[in-house]
Amino acid sequence: MTLVFNASPLIVLAKSGLLERFLQLADQVWIPDAVAREVSYGKDPADPARCWVARQSSLIHPAPAISPFLMAWDLGAGESAVISLTEATPGAVAVLDDLAARRCAQAIGLKIIGTLGLVLMAKRAGVIPSASQALDAIVATGLFISPHHLETIRIQAGE
Repeated sequence: MTLVFNASPLIVLAKSGLLERFLQLADQVWIPDAVAREVSYGKDPADPARCWVARQSSLIHPAPAISPFLMAWDLGAGESAVISLTEATPGAVAVLDDLAARRCAQAIGLKIIGTLGLVLMAKRAGVIPSASQALDAIVATGLFISPHHLETIRIQAGE
């Protein structure tokens, strides 16, 4: 499976120290060039995601031209690139947390997963020992996850 990452999940997973482990879930990881630029332009030169992307030139791919249908959704450059690259790559899964981008990807019929879905997948694959610990690390980065969603993921993970 090819995971095509958007900036938000990449940043959150890098800051939480989970990115390298979660990458084990994929055969290939692709970062659209627009996402790499977005992450690289962060204010903190020591940001974990920025540092990680700087070392990953082989994972950075240009996205195909954005279709008129996709342009009509008025998404950010990164989200549009993730969707366009996923659409052009058979079997790829878009890693998106942004609700509008997820709806657009679903409208096109793409497979999508978000940060919380990756937590569940990692737990089920034995990549992480505890979904709860991963969720705590992710919340500690500043990502807001409602108590209801946290509890739902813990239950689905059997914790």
